[in-house]
Amino acid sequence: MAAVAAAEAVTAPPAMLEIENSRYLPSVVALDADGTPLTGRAALQRAVNRPDLTERAPKRALVRQDAVLLGGRAVPTEELAAAVLRRVRDAALAAHGGTAPVRTVLTHPVRWGATELGRLTRAAALAGIEAPELLPEPVAAALHHTRTAEVPEGACLAVYDLGGGTFDTAVLRRTAGGFDTVAVGGDPHLGGEDLDDCLAALLRERALARDPDPWKELTESGDPAHTAQLALLRREIVAAKEALSTAGSVEVAVPGYPEPFLLRAHEYRAAATELLTRSHEVLCATVSEAGLDPAALHAVVLTGGASRTPLISDLIAEREGRLPVLSADPKATVALGALTAYGRTPAGSSAPAGHRAGPGPLALRGPRYLRPDGDPDFEFDPYDD
Repeated sequence: MAAVAAAEAVTAPPAMLEIENSRYLPSVVALDADGTPLTGRAALQRAVNRPDLTERAPKRALVRQDAVLLGGRAVPTEELAAAVLRRVRDAALAAHGGTAPVRTVLTHPVRWGATELGRLTRAAALAGIEAPELLPEPVAAALHHTRTAEVPEGACLAVYDLGGGTFDTAVLRRTAGGFDTVAVGGDPHLGGEDLDDCLAALLRERALARDPDPWKELTESGDPAHTAQLALLRREIVAAKEALSTAGSVEVAVPGYPEPFLLRAHEYRAAATELLTRSHEVLCATVSEAGLDPAALHAVVLTGGASRTPLISDLIAEREGRLPVLSADPKATVALGALTAYGRTPAGSSAPAGHRAGPGPLALRGPRYLRPDGDPDFEFDPYDD
């Protein structure tokens, strides 16, 4: 996701950038026939028929390895991440008449070190983004929280960040200039995609109980037609998971079965309980490492698209005796939080605590484009969820 804001506008809030008429750009990257990286809907379409040419989680891949095998060819993960960032950059420039940003903020998991941040900045350079400023995602989430709630100086927030491919936790202390990181945690093997797997396992169990043959043919044959059907089924599972956040049940059609399968919200909750309990334990460990009792926290802030799962709020409310803070669009929290700070920081003044400056100002400059308020400056924050 990405957000844009006028660099010196004090009252105008950041706004989400739309790409392909949506605020959400899928992080999926796929290669076309000549090896060119595809993003957005084109990548999703390509992934249906050629999953072997698709990387579903380039952000996770960027951390884990230098390259991934796509169609038998080693593709640097920095190039895949750059494809997503380039798409966001181009959309931001187009939305503002070609005017380049005076400042670019890239958010990142708080536990990333020099190696991971080096890969991110190199990917940004490949995308035409020079000298980005780097901001930990929990700090951005905390800054977004301050748009609607007062956080007194010295108070501590806990951030629970469950995205598509990552899970991170942090405890932050409010300072005069922003937030300081007190303790961090997380689980590199946990993410929103694992919740998809929980629902997929429940569906598999139902299918095998009804008739194992169609399921085995679908998942084991390796036939191109079945491969495409599996890719579409995975998208249906993701949609079903999101629907179960508010609906009591959903129906999922599976190729080879004449009748759809009914999946109930309480069954999904039961399947996901162990995984989400583990995530809550990580959050508690992070609070403990900070030397705090959970009752001493000013708030627990949820961010990341998967944090909308009601069981997460229920677990925290039950075990901590308080409701966590969940914005109307938790996917957008980090992107908007980054620009909540930077969109209100005039050029030349101090940036909020927690950020890391890039090696120099952006060299990119395009035609002058005046906003309706007369301010030609803007900035954007590409966020890969």
